[in-house]
Amino acid sequence: MGGCVGTAFSGTLGAGKAICNGNYLVRMQTNGDLVLRVISTGAACWASGTAVAPGGDTSATFHGGPVGAPFVTIDSVSQGQLKQIVGAHTYLHLGTNANVNTRGEFWIGYKKIAAC
Repeated sequence: MGGCVGTAFSGTLGAGKAICNGNYLVRMQTNGDLVLRVISTGAACWASGTAVAPGGDTSATFHGGPVGAPFVTIDSVSQGQLKQIVGAHTYLHLGTNANVNTRGEFWIGYKKIAAC
């Protein structure tokens, strides 16, 4: 699948790039929306609701560390931060990335954000 950079990201996912696993992907669209989709049908299962930015100036960035829950920000060069999506740590383990699994679930750290 074009634009796939792996099954997870722990840095920045630029406009047009995606994480993919099996029949599912999470793509940072050029319109500013982060979207979970079924690859075979193109059906969207979840969207961040941030489709307000001009074409291509957006990104999704993972933020994690020992203090506070991990989170992903949707940022626009022209409009600043559009949204923050908060994940979770477990008691013993820190969440270190945002990922999509073969069941069509999008996770930030140890919190399921969406599913197909």
